[in-house]
Amino acid sequence: MTRRSASNAASTDASRSRLENDRTLNRITFRATDDQLAALESLVEDDVYHSRSEALRAGIQQLLEHHESIERDRDRT
Repeated sequence: MTRRSASNAASTDASRSRLENDRTLNRITFRATDDQLAALESLVEDDVYHSRSEALRAGIQQLLEHHESIERDRDRT
């Protein structure tokens, strides 16, 4: 019987992939307006980001950091 490692199992799942640092990425679906999608495509075409996924991850990271900052400030008061 052949066993696959956890990393091999994740890499064969179509809804998951890996970054260079071996962090697992999960696929999500969302809806965007035509204007939002055009702006996102523009960021990729202008080489600001390598892909739409990379741009979305950067945006999500900024959103999370912003909310973490608000929470820290709220805890200080």
